Amino acid sequence: MSSSIFPSTGYRVSFNGYLDDIFSDFPPQNPLLFSSGSDNSTQKTNGSSSGSDDCGTNQWAVKMIDERRRKRMISNRESAKRSRVRKQKHLENLKNQVTRYTTGNQELKNRLRFVNHNGQLLKRENDRLRSASLMLQQTLSNLHQLLLVADLHYQLL
Repeated sequence: MSSSIFPSTGYRVSFNGYLDDIFSDFPPQNPLLFSSGSDNSTQKTNGSSSGSDDCGTNQWAVKMIDERRRKRMISNRESAKRSRVRKQKHLENLKNQVTRYTTGNQELKNRLRFVNHNGQLLKRENDRLRSASLMLQQTLSNLHQLLLVADLHYQLL
């Protein structure tokens, strides 16, 4: 890990191997500029006396960091937008699915009503036919008894 203090601002910036290769292309003019000491006043005075080359390098580094931060923010915004679009599509799919299930449920309820209605009609018809069957059986039984009585009466005469 390297640590740098920018003399123009006094900011300490640490890089985890992240910008080390970039800074190797632009070596500092003053060796105290990139030291990891904790005395900010010494480094500020040494940095301020080193001239415009260090200031230009520092400004370049700050611009690079700002540019990367700006790109990361743009990337995050685009990613969030894509995520919102995906979420919206998913929500639309769920709404469509609810609509399809509601329609299908209504169709099933209508079919169930139709089947129940026809079942009740068939039950009434079946009850009517059973009742008619019982009446016919009773009539047949009565006629059979009349014939038996008539036959007995004929045999007795």
